[in-house]
Amino acid sequence: MASISLPSLVLWCLGAFLCGSIPFGLVLVKLAGKGDVRAHGSGNIGATNVSRVGGKALGFVTLLLDIAKGFLPVFLGKQFGLGELALSLLALCAVLGHVFTPWLKFQGGKGVATALGVALAFRASMVLPALGVFIVLVLAFRYVSLGSVMAAAALPVTLIWMGATPLVILLWFGIVLVVILKHHENIRRLLKGTESPLWGLKKEDAHG
Repeated sequence: MASISLPSLVLWCLGAFLCGSIPFGLVLVKLAGKGDVRAHGSGNIGATNVSRVGGKALGFVTLLLDIAKGFLPVFLGKQFGLGELALSLLALCAVLGHVFTPWLKFQGGKGVATALGVALAFRASMVLPALGVFIVLVLAFRYVSLGSVMAAAALPVTLIWMGATPLVILLWFGIVLVVILKHHENIRRLLKGTESPLWGLKKEDAHG
């Protein structure tokens, strides 16, 4: 494990934030000549809404890029020998960059794909339980938002089981908190029973 000075850590965190802040969904939809993705559907810049506006292929590319921009800074940090505490901080910064991107007046996406990316780079094995939670909940209840939030919550719980240090776990709970806060409207609709399912009769206000 390499030691790192505070100025260097700050630069790493800034780089992770800026990498996470790239609004791929917005850029791709505009390049495809479909206008501003925020003006359609849920208004979100994530892959689901991009698929709704620009087609499934564009949505899939957005998903991959949103995962990659979370994966890259944590992966690079690991290659440079940063410890898990520093890597967890980079992970949080990348997700914050996506959620509060400065290029869109700090209004970004919901952070799920980017959280998946940072988790894959941090400890790929922690993704499997989260993926299982997502699949089971979506198949059982048909709500992507419910699956997304609970899958994110599974990440620090898995780290507890894997024996991570308390500070590392705390930072990952911070990522979960960010994801939950960005899903507050979805959670409100879930509680009211008005959230749109992945398949079924309702089509409005789908999670994106």
